[in-house]
Amino acid sequence: MEVKVARTAGFCMGVRRALEKALATAEQAKGPVYTYGPLIHNRQAVEALEAHGVRDFLASPEAAPPATVVIRAHGVPTEVNGALKARGLAVVDATCPHVVASQRRIEQAAALGHAIVIAGDKDHAEVEGLRSRAGARCVVVSTPDEARAVELDGPACLVAQTTFSEETYAAIADALRQRLPGIEVVQSICRSTSRRQREALRLAREVDAMVVVGGRHSANSRRLAELCRLSGKPTFHVETAAELDPQALARFRVVGLTAGASTPNWVTRSVLQALEDISAPEPKAQWLWWRVAALLTRSNLYSALATVALAYACCQLMGVADPSPVFLLAAFCYVFAVTTLNRLAPGDGAGELATPRVAFYQRHAAALLAVSALFAGGSIASLALARARTPLILLLVAYAMGVAYSVPLVPQRWRRRLRISQLKDIPASKDVFIAIGWAVVCALIPWVGHGCGRPLGFAAAAAFALLLTFVKANLVDLRDMQEDRLLGRETLPIVLGARRTRVLMVGLAFVLAAALAAAAASGWATPLGWLLVACPLGILAHLAWAAHASDVACTLLADGILLLAGALALAWQALPLR
Repeated sequence: MEVKVARTAGFCMGVRRALEKALATAEQAKGPVYTYGPLIHNRQAVEALEAHGVRDFLASPEAAPPATVVIRAHGVPTEVNGALKARGLAVVDATCPHVVASQRRIEQAAALGHAIVIAGDKDHAEVEGLRSRAGARCVVVSTPDEARAVELDGPACLVAQTTFSEETYAAIADALRQRLPGIEVVQSICRSTSRRQREALRLAREVDAMVVVGGRHSANSRRLAELCRLSGKPTFHVETAAELDPQALARFRVVGLTAGASTPNWVTRSVLQALEDISAPEPKAQWLWWRVAALLTRSNLYSALATVALAYACCQLMGVADPSPVFLLAAFCYVFAVTTLNRLAPGDGAGELATPRVAFYQRHAAALLAVSALFAGGSIASLALARARTPLILLLVAYAMGVAYSVPLVPQRWRRRLRISQLKDIPASKDVFIAIGWAVVCALIPWVGHGCGRPLGFAAAAAFALLLTFVKANLVDLRDMQEDRLLGRETLPIVLGARRTRVLMVGLAFVLAAALAAAAASGWATPLGWLLVACPLGILAHLAWAAHASDVACTLLADGILLLAGALALAWQALPLR
């Protein structure tokens, strides 16, 4: 099945900001932390927040125990804010800046004696907060008919709920202008909401059916579903992938996918993955290709094969024209075994928050562990039989480091003080250890095993493997930021932020390209370095394209950069004039 994904699907700025504030408050506050109202209309995200100490929401100020209270993105009525502070509670205001702007505009208009008309859902939390700032002369309308029945005179101001429908708001404004020609119409609908709605309608015209991912209580998710239904296309509103109806969806060849502003990215990706797994009426060869691709990427076999390609490229780069298959096998086995072990380590499971790949590991844990043990033992045995003593020692050290990454090493009495019990608890350490391990098996072991020739060539190859795998790992982390943040994984994108991480990855891509060109031009490495400059271009392509790709497609492209390196090395090795 072909799935077209809306570019604006997922968290809006206001929800993302509220989530970050709640998590930061939970980390810093000494006492309990509550939210006033559900922070996100998504059960999986709320459960993850509770695991971080952000407790179930408060229904009223009177119900609040001594605690820190986080005001959600919708905002609260003025009397609620006052009541919370009057009880001596610490209040962290995470109200969306767009909502704050609407609140201030209403206060200004009310201070001038203007009547206030609010276009929105009467019972919505944001509307309640807006209405509290409007004074006595305020009315809430949801439809043009309700607007025509409004009894107001004198100066008036029309403000919309930030997630309201653009089309409905325009119709309400027209209806009110006929009765109140001088009414001020404030364009308060969030631009993100507007883009999301327009894109959903545009996407609906291009597909056979639409799937909207979002909470049942999410107003903007419900509105997206309504708009898609009004387009005439069959529309399915689901909260998770488990709610998809494969039989109903299998009759459609092309399906559009969008998500509400409070829907976490990983939930949308899980739905995307499930949709692509559905057997739509498509050619059998295409269906079979997708199944094979999904198996290879989810089982990590594809990444292990890509590591063989990287190891071969490193060998060619440092002048090892005919690398031993034993060393290439060691790279394959190491990546598969260590990655599987760490994905199945205690505490790494995410339950309903798990991405499709992690869910695959959890379902097939026993088989994957058995295969990993077989591969690890085979790689060690093959080096022992080849009497490659130093490479064997290096491989054993690499395996020990890989195992130690998820094993508690810090004594119990020091853990609370250091806030670290194992290597994986060190912020942003995962991708650093990945890069070091890959550099060892792809460059160091083959270099030592083949006689330690061309030290500068080895340095170029090791730097190539280190930088390339470090950037590749962070490309995946960028997509998983929301899930990692909620699960307490402090990856580099979480430490630096998405924008800074992207800038860093682009910078490293250019550094890698320059280093490869310099190594080839100076003769430190073989001329293959000129061809391998294409790999940093693959990094830039991934950054530009893979933000909304499924896990399978993202992995195919990310590890495809390593396969590209191997393909270029094969082509260069075959050149008659190299």
